[in-house]
Amino acid sequence: MRIEGWEKRLKQVVERHRGIPGQWGVSDCWTLATDAHEAVTGEVLAPQLRRYKSEAGGYKLFAKHGFTTVGEALAAHLPGCPVLMAQRGDLGVIERGGVESCGVVTSTGVAVKTLYDDGTSQLEFHPVTSLIRAFKVS
Repeated sequence: MRIEGWEKRLKQVVERHRGIPGQWGVSDCWTLATDAHEAVTGEVLAPQLRRYKSEAGGYKLFAKHGFTTVGEALAAHLPGCPVLMAQRGDLGVIERGGVESCGVVTSTGVAVKTLYDDGTSQLEFHPVTSLIRAFKVS
C-alpha cells in the first residue's frame, strides 16, 4: 500500500541520489530502486540484498540468494506489470550493453543511477519505453 506523502518522499530519494556520488551499496541502481520502494510504501525491500561494497560483491551477494540479475531479484519480491502501464513510483529494469539496471519511474522517465568504470556516476533518466520489465509498487 502506498503511504501518505509518498510523492514527496519519492522526489527526495531521487534528489538525494542525484546529489551524492555513486558508491556500490550506497548509491547505485539497486539502492536507488529499493530506497524508492521504501519511500513509496514505508517498507524495506529485500534488506538481505543491501550489504555489498563493490560491483563484484553485489553480484556475489545476489548469486548467494539465487539471482543473476536485478530483474530476477525484483520479480521475486514484486508483482510484474506491463511496461507501458508502469506508473510513477513503480520499479523497472532497462538493459544497456547486455547488462540490466533497475530504477524507478518518475514523472520525467525512469531514473537509474549509473556508476562508470572511471569512478564517476550520474543519475540518468530514460524514457519509460526503455523498460524491458516493470514491477508494481503498491
